Amino acid sequence: MATAQEPPPDLTAGLSAEDVELAHDAWGVAVAAHEGQVRRDGARVIYHVVGVARNIREFGPPDGELLAAALLHDVVENTPLPLAEIEERFGARVAGLVDAVTNRPEEEARASALRARDAGEDALLLRLCDRLDGIRSAGGRPPEKRRKFLDASRATHLALAEEHFPALADAMRLALDEAAATLG
Repeated sequence: MATAQEPPPDLTAGLSAEDVELAHDAWGVAVAAHEGQVRRDGARVIYHVVGVARNIREFGPPDGELLAAALLHDVVENTPLPLAEIEERFGARVAGLVDAVTNRPEEEARASALRARDAGEDALLLRLCDRLDGIRSAGGRPPEKRRKFLDASRATHLALAEEHFPALADAMRLALDEAAATLG
């Protein structure tokens, strides 16, 4: 069971001691920063953070910095914590990954995904793992918004996953089909 001090054990299984320590630090920042925050569907934001981190562990390499970025991916976008503090505490690579997946005001989903792709393979993987978790939890959206979200995910994110991460593409395709089936 995860606590405020420790992430769920499956997130750090098999990582080096140094990577586990980094993940624990990132977990503490994420839990504190997202305290009390809920998503549109009523779920706590930290559940989404865990979902993205689990996707990273499933589809990415055993990489503590990439895992830390997954745990911190929504902090800059949704809390007052500045990117400079992420960089100071976790280093340039983690901050760069967080920045690459932080949505910009008025940015379309396609532009955000392409910006992540242009930032590198790890940034794209993080963006797609984030989107996969969003697809899996899309049921809390009103039907028309859900349909638009799923269509955009299929057109842009699935296409990128098919090109770069075939196993992730398979999971995304399945999640899209399951979510679309709930629309009737």
